[in-house]
Amino acid sequence: MLGVKNLELSLQHGTILMFKNKSINCVIPARMSSSRFHGKPLAKIHGREMILRVAEIASLSAYVDRVIVATEDPIIQRTCEIHGYESMLTDKHYTCTHRVAEVADRIKSDYVFNLQGDEPLTRVSWIDDMISHGVANDYDMVQASRKLEEGELDDEDVVKMIENNNRVMHMQRTPDVVCSNITVQLGLYFYRHDVIKNFPNLDMTFVKYWKGLDTIGFCGRYNVIPFDLECGKIRAVDRPEHIKEVEDNL
Repeated sequence: MLGVKNLELSLQHGTILMFKNKSINCVIPARMSSSRFHGKPLAKIHGREMILRVAEIASLSAYVDRVIVATEDPIIQRTCEIHGYESMLTDKHYTCTHRVAEVADRIKSDYVFNLQGDEPLTRVSWIDDMISHGVANDYDMVQASRKLEEGELDDEDVVKMIENNNRVMHMQRTPDVVCSNITVQLGLYFYRHDVIKNFPNLDMTFVKYWKGLDTIGFCGRYNVIPFDLECGKIRAVDRPEHIKEVEDNL
């Protein structure tokens, strides 16, 4: 029988073998013209640009081979490259997922991890746990989630998800259906490479109706697996007033 230490070593070895010959790249979409917060990626959190904080978090992952900031804005690209982070200029896109898909189409990869550029409270362990879960099961897509907290149901800055049988069935900002299995969407996504590459081919006519929730396009077409981070109430930076809230939590 394996002792605890030998069991841990065996599990680590198994993880290493699982990732052998697998290419995993992280794409961070960012743009200056956010409708709620213009210039958001370059907003400073404790004196450092938010996009640099997010890129640094992704670069610390044990499983990510390459971190790419995807942007249509040369000023974001220059800021990243000056500080040693790779950046690709993309076409202008209606959604950030289209921007990620464009980069995915330009690189070789088995899997793509999409970390939103406005998630500076992300922990490296969340990225690694999601990647490990996704690769081990070769899932189409893994979507980070957390528990819905009091007062968030009608908050349009908080994206809600409806889950059923360990699948994400629907996403919405303001619920037209209230049920017990509503969780909060977080800006961390794991994709098999072929899935994210195919995103531009999906029907997007419904996205404006659902207030820009582009990732709803995967629901019903692919198996979208929720991944509960058990992280308590954290938020992405959607508006200028959220900067102070993030700084207080760092």
